[in-house]
Amino acid sequence: MIAALDGVALARPADAADATPASTAPARLVGLFERQLLELDGQVAAAEDGVRALAAGRPVELHDVMIALERGRLAVQTFVQARNRLVESYQDLMRMQL
Repeated sequence: MIAALDGVALARPADAADATPASTAPARLVGLFERQLLELDGQVAAAEDGVRALAAGRPVELHDVMIALERGRLAVQTFVQARNRLVESYQDLMRMQL
């Protein structure tokens, strides 16, 4: 999850030569969240597949299923926290006096 955030340059100062147009910034943010949602979906699907296989009696390692479940849980929690921060930031901007 953290490796995917390498594309976000939050701490980098904006140079005139490196400035991105304002219209591409929202598109980049949307793209980042879309990629994270796809990754999240894959992790949750892997956990669900492991649980189904275990419930069906197929030969699967219990520790592999537990690791997949924990990865899925952590991915969901991380994404929800990122979403909460984004919503909170938006609400702070809307409350600002102009």
